[in-house]
Amino acid sequence: MPTCRHCSSTYSREQFIHGNGPNAQVCVRCGLEKGLVTKEQANNMYDDSLRSSRLQIMARRYSVFMYIPLLWTLWVMVLSDVSPWGWYFLGLLIVLTLLAPVWFIYRGGQYSGDMARLTPAYERPEGH
Repeated sequence: MPTCRHCSSTYSREQFIHGNGPNAQVCVRCGLEKGLVTKEQANNMYDDSLRSSRLQIMARRYSVFMYIPLLWTLWVMVLSDVSPWGWYFLGLLIVLTLLAPVWFIYRGGQYSGDMARLTPAYERPEGH
């Protein structure tokens, strides 16, 4: 994967502006910041609503790995001493902990499709 010569970040080829000289090996973000391209020319740059939508999809995908430790902490601090609800909640936590990776893998295709739907089209110029 190419590296931007201004910010030294590694991106896929679609995230770079086209051209030679000062435009060679420059990512879209640095190209906009340095005035090498206009916002209209950088159609693969995400606007605010698109960025928000992509962040929501990513947060939905990874949120289960935030909630499970939180629920385990809640069980250890509060519910472990409550009988019989502590045992019921422990059983539920064990099931959720075991099903989380399976659900994560199972929903991977949906996540990829949603991100592809929200990714701007990349038009490769002639000669590339």
